[in-house]
Amino acid sequence: MEALGKRRSGEHTRFRIPEAPAAAVADDQIVAGCKKKCSTIRLLHLLLTAAASVIFFSGTPPADALESRYRQMKAKDALEAWAGFLFDRLDADPGLAVNREEFLKNALWRAPRTNAEKLACFQFFINTGWHLLTQRQIPASITWYERAYAFYERNKQDAVLKEEMDFEEYIAKPLGNNYTRVGDFSRAVYIQRRAIDEALAAHRSAIVPGLYLNLATTYFRMHDAAALRHTIALGLQSARSGSADALPLYNLRAEAYLEAGSTDSAGIWNQKALQLGRQFPDASTALQTTLLARARILNLSGKHRESLYYLEEIRKQVAADNIELKVETAIEAGNAYLLMQQPDSAIAWHQRALGYFRRDGQGLFPDFKVTTALFGVATAWLYKNPVAAAQWFEKAVLNDYYTEQLLPASLNASTAAYANKKYSETAIALYHQLFDQHQDPEYLLKALWLTELSKGRVLINEQRRTASWKQDALLSSNKKWIDQLRSLYVLLAETPEGTYKQQIRQNIQRLEFELNLKERESVALLKLPSYEVFRKWVQTAGRKKMLLSYYLGDSYTYIIQVQNGIFRHRLDTATIAHVQEIGDFMRRYFYAGPAAFNSNPRAYYKQAAQLLYTWNPWPDGSASAVLISPDRELHNLPFEALCTTAGAPAYWGANTAIGYSFTFLQNAFAGTAGNTARPVTVFSFEKPHLGFPALPQSAKERSFLAQHFVIRQYDAAGTSDAAFMAALNTGNIIHLASHAVADPAAKQPYLVLKNKLYLGELQYITTRSPLVVLAACETGSGVLQQGEGMQSLGRILLSKGVDGVLSSRWEIDDAASGELIREFYQALSAEPDPATALKKARSAYLEKHQSVAEQNPLFWAAYFYQGNDTPLLIREKRRTAILRSLLLIIGALLTTAWVLRHKKLL
Repeated sequence: MEALGKRRSGEHTRFRIPEAPAAAVADDQIVAGCKKKCSTIRLLHLLLTAAASVIFFSGTPPADALESRYRQMKAKDALEAWAGFLFDRLDADPGLAVNREEFLKNALWRAPRTNAEKLACFQFFINTGWHLLTQRQIPASITWYERAYAFYERNKQDAVLKEEMDFEEYIAKPLGNNYTRVGDFSRAVYIQRRAIDEALAAHRSAIVPGLYLNLATTYFRMHDAAALRHTIALGLQSARSGSADALPLYNLRAEAYLEAGSTDSAGIWNQKALQLGRQFPDASTALQTTLLARARILNLSGKHRESLYYLEEIRKQVAADNIELKVETAIEAGNAYLLMQQPDSAIAWHQRALGYFRRDGQGLFPDFKVTTALFGVATAWLYKNPVAAAQWFEKAVLNDYYTEQLLPASLNASTAAYANKKYSETAIALYHQLFDQHQDPEYLLKALWLTELSKGRVLINEQRRTASWKQDALLSSNKKWIDQLRSLYVLLAETPEGTYKQQIRQNIQRLEFELNLKERESVALLKLPSYEVFRKWVQTAGRKKMLLSYYLGDSYTYIIQVQNGIFRHRLDTATIAHVQEIGDFMRRYFYAGPAAFNSNPRAYYKQAAQLLYTWNPWPDGSASAVLISPDRELHNLPFEALCTTAGAPAYWGANTAIGYSFTFLQNAFAGTAGNTARPVTVFSFEKPHLGFPALPQSAKERSFLAQHFVIRQYDAAGTSDAAFMAALNTGNIIHLASHAVADPAAKQPYLVLKNKLYLGELQYITTRSPLVVLAACETGSGVLQQGEGMQSLGRILLSKGVDGVLSSRWEIDDAASGELIREFYQALSAEPDPATALKKARSAYLEKHQSVAEQNPLFWAAYFYQGNDTPLLIREKRRTAILRSLLLIIGALLTTAWVLRHKKLL
């Protein structure tokens, strides 16, 4: 039976693995190509196979009889024969991989013991993954190849098994390229680099060019031009001179030039590929991919009829199981007809591409090719019916959102997030246009929906991921790995650039890869938000407060305001100039000290008013509360410090409660607030430590909190990372009065406790705190990431389950900070909304400090609230609570007495 296992390995090579299609994405070099074993033993294996097939397939049962066959095999404990039977059944009926996947997942009743059993089970895993791949079930295919990877890791110490399992061919190629398909570039690069290293170490020169091709394909998708050029050069060096191995690399180089808009250079490389391809007629898939690149070049050159000729040639010749190339060809044909302004034909071809995927009831499927085809259909409908086009654009944006949930969230990760930003902007712009035409607020609501879907995707995924950690105890059950990851992120932050830092990154990638395999989040996290829930939230919240949403596109800025149920919008064409104004404003008044404001406060009032009217063209003094969803550089702008009047210090934040959200989806789908009053856990920095001076105000804050509220107090400088993380899980309000540093160069802001607690370490925690007050400098500052806002200490805590965070945008004055924080807690005890409490704290500060210099927004506008707008109760000390109750009772009695007296007088 060991011979049977080897036979299956060879057969899988001959009949399951197509030639690499090396197109723009070389995607099906993506599939495993396995070694051919030509020997006398091979002949014996085939004879044994034939005998086994007679036994297994005499009267092959239909799929619904699998349960019966399973029970028979299990009764005999014939695990090897059963795994072989499943292998062959999948070949005879590939649809089983999709239709009976749940059955197949649990089809092995025990772990294999002998080498023959192990090989049979391993081959069953990769064959299932392969058949799912050919049917474009990429997430499911990933799961099976990951299962094969885990199996390999457990058994690779056995030299015979290791050779037969062939990591580079059977696992690294299909799994790495599947990751590339869904945009999970970090894991793709990790496993592809590992495959190259192992192949070079084993002197497997024949496979190395293909492995470089796969890695180069990933860099192509990542738009990493330097890494792409370097990897293609390595691949060409490893290819034999004049061999067909160079053909797909030529194709990829041509595609890279096409992507960059260099049609002439693309044509040169495409011509090289054509010349080489004619010498190797057996390299049919690679040659067809070359023709696909030629079709794209012709399309971009306006020669659409010629393009269609090449596409028809590909369609006639493409292998039946090469779905990847069929999809690419259909999409390109749809694009050609679009460029020829023949929308019906364009729709038909893009629909044909969609037909290769098993989409759900909403017409969605987590694959970027589906997203591309949906956008193609939507664009074609623009010629016929803009309303229908808008619906297709919405579906495409939803599919983009759906697909990106497959990606892991990691500070060290590179993903395909926002790969379709251009199309998202088109969809948002179309709904704005429809609103102008029809004046139906439903269109602006849809524009708002798509805008908020385009922001904070990674944050939402991190929140869902953290929630799953709380349920399945993944962090505690893998404590050794988590501790290692935290230590590595410390090293990453503190190590200068160089070889050692690169090794640290590779170690992080390895551990995160293994941890992600345990999570299997690629399947568990797929979930779409409900438009109806979002719609109801907007209608409710838009009557209680002003909603302001921003999308900064390549062409326009899109602003939507909702207030008192009324929708307004503005499209601004001067995005670049207005973003530049934000940068100048912040550098002059907030990053360079108080001098600019103090020397000419009227100039500040004027510029602050101009900014407010630029970014909120409909200021309304009656709005008592505002919730803002910023985008890009707007995350830096303190709306609190902007002026409603150009000639006076009429600050918007003095009378308006302003809260911020990374995306309104976070607020719309937040859980309901509890009615439990929470104690405060206080960390104060009262003595010098790690080169940082003591913060005198932190002692005053601690004393104030201890006087009024139930607290637990700790010395920040003596608090370990573990103790701080444990406090975050108590459910208490967390007050941290310490130092913090935003370090854009290292991309790792940190808090100062006993040690420096870096942002990277906070990725692998859970929290249960309703509010974290970061009374420290720059805790809301960091590095801007497209579509995700500021990668700050405040944001990482929100992603780990904190409902809301109070943080600071810049370095703050200790005395002003202490006063504001004390006023904030005083207000919070009477007003359970953190944004409103912060507004009251600002107002109280400005009332007490009347001089122009003291009213400099640099001192009082640093703090801002991000998160859910849910009420929060703080647990007061008993005597304070009793006194408050007595005052309320006395007030009620006095009011009653006055009313009775008034009635008698009447």
